[in-house]
Amino acid sequence: MSVKIWHVLEGPITRDECLDSYDWPDDAEYSMLCKAEDDEGMFEADFYFEVYEDAFEWKTYFKTNIDPLIINSDANDA
Repeated sequence: MSVKIWHVLEGPITRDECLDSYDWPDDAEYSMLCKAEDDEGMFEADFYFEVYEDAFEWKTYFKTNIDPLIINSDANDA
């Protein structure tokens, strides 16, 4: 299964800035709210990052691109 990320709606925000960060994965330090799509349709979801540079890379991508970022969650899709 793959997920298409179409746009960053908010973020990146740090763990310290988020009141609900206790729900985050243990190794996540940054979060971004994104518009995404899977086989069932469009949705908004939080995506988590260990380092700021990875989150900033997504944010920068959408400043100059309209194509989605595609995340493959199945090892056979890689």
